[in-house]
Amino acid sequence: MEIQKYLSFLSDLQKCLDSLTALENRKIKAVQTADFDELDRCIKLEQAAALDLRGREQKRAELLKQLGLPDVSLRELPSRCPVESRGQVSAVTEEVLRSYQVLASAQTAARTLMESNLRHIQQELDRREEKRQATPAPHSTQTDFRV
Repeated sequence: MEIQKYLSFLSDLQKCLDSLTALENRKIKAVQTADFDELDRCIKLEQAAALDLRGREQKRAELLKQLGLPDVSLRELPSRCPVESRGQVSAVTEEVLRSYQVLASAQTAARTLMESNLRHIQQELDRREEKRQATPAPHSTQTDFRV
């Protein structure tokens, strides 16, 4: 397998990380504005993204194995690839690492904000649960007589 396939994979991964950063920013805004419906949507999308990333990790490991570079970290990749590809590999890996750092910062900010607002969030969740339990289930007023 040639390195271009792996670089394409890394470029797609960078786009995924960038979209996760945007999702974290949406989550931060939702917490700041107490938009719990939006926060719930963000958390659900985040859970789906976590599953997607697990699949990507398996694919990454397989691609590295095909390149004969199993267990090579992203930081090590430029020094372990063919000389003629090092410039391109270095540029792509730096972009992915930068996107990962931005995502990690956004995740830390979101987590800190959510933790500081945890009591308010829990009160809202409790209020919604009470409201859901207080709403009676619809009863059917029809009777089914069979002759």
